[in-house]
Amino acid sequence: MKRPFGDLPVPSFITDRRVMGIMRFLFCDGHNIGEIELFDAGYFSFMETTLWNRKTNHRIAYRRIIPPGFMRIPAEFGNSVTACRSRRRYTRIHARLQRRLIHADFDFLGSSARPPCEGRFEMNLAAPGSSDLSSVLPYRVRRRCLASYQVTAPLHGWIGTGFDDHHIHEDDGVGYFDVRKAYFSLRTKMSMVIGLGRVSGRIVSFQLGKSVNREDDRYNDNVLFVDGRAWPLPPVIITRPYGITGNWVIQDTESMVDLVFSPVSDSSRRLSAFVVRTDYHTVYGTFDGVLLTGDGERIILKGYPGIGKKILLRI
Repeated sequence: MKRPFGDLPVPSFITDRRVMGIMRFLFCDGHNIGEIELFDAGYFSFMETTLWNRKTNHRIAYRRIIPPGFMRIPAEFGNSVTACRSRRRYTRIHARLQRRLIHADFDFLGSSARPPCEGRFEMNLAAPGSSDLSSVLPYRVRRRCLASYQVTAPLHGWIGTGFDDHHIHEDDGVGYFDVRKAYFSLRTKMSMVIGLGRVSGRIVSFQLGKSVNREDDRYNDNVLFVDGRAWPLPPVIITRPYGITGNWVIQDTESMVDLVFSPVSDSSRRLSAFVVRTDYHTVYGTFDGVLLTGDGERIILKGYPGIGKKILLRI
């Protein structure tokens, strides 16, 4: 946008400093679920990788603050690499959309608090069941916008914790890639959930979000992916009557979304660095309820895996 702040005579190289990016890579199979998240505010970045064992609910989380200039979320994803590198923490997401592939890998050294962990993943965007959605959401009052790209596809790879290796096969694994850039407000508060897995052999993934800073009742990028098709979803309300660790109720006004998200494990993070203050909750849980496609098909979910986010960001 040439004038994201209206007619103020502010050079673009200054206003571009307000553009921030979030990149998320989620993976899930019958044994594990996890997420790689990279956040870039220009003058401040961080990485968080969280894994859960779905059989035991055991959680491992690795985090790192990244100095300014050492990581940048690109604007093009035909062949791009976004990485966090240090002696003890290495994470990389390699988007190769021109080849219909997305790679992700990480390698973390162990410590007294957590074991060493290593993983390699590949999403095959050319495989049956893959689907994507690109969105540009205007902010009518603030004269800003949010651009996002979401894709789900079969996934294969492996995870090693230093004690054993677990292989993820493409007929069971599902991946979800979500990248977004926006002129975030000085105080951003939002909630979102992503579900991913298979229903009767078909890939079913969805993303539902609600922000108090955006005009979500007019514009949103909520989406339901079912077996290679993308169905835009209406605005939703996410309420937590019993707190973050209690059930989350997710509903809309058009009877297309009626879900309950039951948290299993909460990975919370409070961070203070430079002028940034964050309060993050990354929650693994399960969904129960019904989603409706644009064709009127009812997708019934019972104990369906997913990850929820509750974010408060002050910049």
